[in-house]
Amino acid sequence: MTRKKYEVLALTIASTLLLLGTQVNAGEVDDRWYIAPALSYIKADEDRNADNDLSFRLGIGKAISDTWDIEANLVIDSLDFKNGLSKYKQKGLGLDALYFFSRDTNFAPYAVIGTGILNTKTVGESTNVMLNAGLGFKKDLTDNGLALRADARYRTDFDDYSVSSQKRFGDWVFSLGLAIPLGDKVKPAPMTAPVAATIATPAPAAPAKPMDSDGDGVVDSQDRCPNSPAGAKVNAQGCELDSDGDGVVDSQDRCPNSPAGAKVNAQGCELDSDGDGVVDSQDRCPNSPAGAKVNAQGCELDSDGDGVVDSQDRCPTSKMGIKVDNNGCAIPEVIILKGVNFETSSDRLTSDSIGILNGVAETLLRRTEISIEVGGYTDNRGATSSNEKLSQKRAQAVAKYLASRGIKADRLTAKGYGESNPVADNNTETGRAQNRRVELQILEN
Repeated sequence: MTRKKYEVLALTIASTLLLLGTQVNAGEVDDRWYIAPALSYIKADEDRNADNDLSFRLGIGKAISDTWDIEANLVIDSLDFKNGLSKYKQKGLGLDALYFFSRDTNFAPYAVIGTGILNTKTVGESTNVMLNAGLGFKKDLTDNGLALRADARYRTDFDDYSVSSQKRFGDWVFSLGLAIPLGDKVKPAPMTAPVAATIATPAPAAPAKPMDSDGDGVVDSQDRCPNSPAGAKVNAQGCELDSDGDGVVDSQDRCPNSPAGAKVNAQGCELDSDGDGVVDSQDRCPNSPAGAKVNAQGCELDSDGDGVVDSQDRCPTSKMGIKVDNNGCAIPEVIILKGVNFETSSDRLTSDSIGILNGVAETLLRRTEISIEVGGYTDNRGATSSNEKLSQKRAQAVAKYLASRGIKADRLTAKGYGESNPVADNNTETGRAQNRRVELQILEN
């Protein structure tokens, strides 16, 4: 889809939201705009041949009636091919309608239906129509309308490009997120009771003024805290206010906005048990080692993003996305070519192997940034020296065939490993068959 078409679709969605936003029935429906961030788990269509993964959705919406909301959504996800050689990178814009069966703030179930466009990048790129439908619920978390949302949707992606034999894919998308209202909630005007006609009566004599010993505005007979400091703000019982409910009165509270339920010190400030500079209520890693550098969530830094924190990372500059061991160092990627076989005691490929190697060649022609080592292996029958020679010839035969399919020779290395590095038990026929194999080890150029 051209950039102009993207702009037209975005303008259409924005105009629809603005137009429908004026249709809200005044009633008790919260008609504020809201944003709806969500983290999703995608159960990928098996025909994609891709792993399940997480994605992100960001929506903006508004109630347009007692039962309907309208939302525009941005979706971003990435699904790895199961062979590890590529991935689906997807971005989309959508327009959804949510039908609420109830507006109960404790549990508001809804149905959702929507459409949009989804841009998919694999080896190439395509932009297609997507549809989605599902069920979910909403539950208010605060009086101001902050709400938890969860739903399950079936998404149809009319992608007829990524896999030549497929016209569309159907993925399940399970989401958990928030609905965050923008602005303060409008309070309904209080109802005024009719004023009854009164008959003037003579004013009684003024009673004696009750005592308020500490001058806090609460008379002594009702004052549970009769020695409040001068000028302190108190409640109806005459006790000092504790606005954030942390057990430390406001006059002594140096952190007057502590979150509800947070543990605080004598000054009313949240505890930081591991001393990393991030208070416990926000600390996702509450046992960080002393002196460790941490991020805003209180977790140790992982500068190269390989899943191994800096203090334990022996290879702190690993490339993004590569697999690493427990020390943070790269693990070479190895692919076993199942189905690539040879004639008995020979380096001649069987006819069944050709189709598999053709697929490998097609992938390598697209992935010009990588080189491979072709490794040949045998079982443990026969002499070790003979097995090494045979495995070398078989590795060379595979490399030679790939070169004949257009792969440059300087991207191919052939090596025979004989009976070393078995992957199964050589004492069984099944195990020996698994050990007679050809492996591809992917090397970065």
